[in-house]
Amino acid sequence: QEVFAGRRSLSRRKKGGRRWEARVGNVTQRLLPSGSSALDVSVVITGDYRPPPYIDLNVIAEDSINRQGEKVISSLQERGSRAGRSFFERVEGIEATAKEALTERPTRAPTGKPSPGPTGLPTAEPSLLPSALPSDQPSAQPSRALEQTIVTGSSQDLQLGGTTTSSYGYLFNLRTKPTSPVVQITSLEFYTESTQSVNYEVWTREGSFKDFKGSYEGWTLIAEGSVEGRGLGRYTQIPDDTFTPVSIRGGGGEDGTRAFYITLDSKELIYKLGNGPDSDVDVHASSAELEVYEGEGVLTYPFPAVAEISYYRYPRQYLGTIHYDRLPCKPYSVFGH
Repeated sequence: QEVFAGRRSLSRRKKGGRRWEARVGNVTQRLLPSGSSALDVSVVITGDYRPPPYIDLNVIAEDSINRQGEKVISSLQERGSRAGRSFFERVEGIEATAKEALTERPTRAPTGKPSPGPTGLPTAEPSLLPSALPSDQPSAQPSRALEQTIVTGSSQDLQLGGTTTSSYGYLFNLRTKPTSPVVQITSLEFYTESTQSVNYEVWTREGSFKDFKGSYEGWTLIAEGSVEGRGLGRYTQIPDDTFTPVSIRGGGGEDGTRAFYITLDSKELIYKLGNGPDSDVDVHASSAELEVYEGEGVLTYPFPAVAEISYYRYPRQYLGTIHYDRLPCKPYSVFGH
């Protein structure tokens, strides 16, 4: 239970200075659940007061009780025990509150009827909660899901021959559009014709990969493990429990760019020949928020030094699926509370 103190009365008399007596009446300030108890207690606090300084003794009484509530409870329980009474054994908390700070007890039921109509003007901004009733007409277009995907390549690209080639790894940049907010990459799928277990790694860094090839410095490993390849004509997904989601800032440009390096430890990663004059020039796949730029194939494992230019081939196009959350910083209303 909680006992809230308040409603103080104060008297004083002179005796070699001033002698104060503060009487504190405890008043319960909440409706307690069935089976619980509340009580009013009168407490007398006495002491000698010889100003200066001039101190508000009411505040001292309150602070003393609030700071040493456990000691007050212990004293009540001890004295009650000596008197053969166990009532105070159920007290769990005590607090002193100024009379002017008290609020009225809540009523057990509403005290009035609802108004016949709205009591105020509409707010300037919409509320965070949905309306109580559905709208009269459906919206012109359905809302887009928060989880989005970009699937690169075509069915022809996933057949034998054509303009695809295979190697160990692939480097590419993802870039948000100028009007896009921040997005979060949640998983990747890649293409391999293998149906055996393949070992994969995914590295990432903010900004473009162009000046940071051949060195792991500044790169972060966000996925590593083994997965069974799904073979010809199907992309292989990196398991979600091995992939650490990463964000890409909104607004595009260099700030809205994030580089990825996906690699196997075997020459079984398949990608497509590109069309641009160089890597990171042409966009070969996109969505409302993201653009996938042509990248570079990596012909060995691990990451070859940038001086070994013969181990990089460009431009190349990523074959796979990019999973992302288009609204990772969700407003309160999305959760339906």
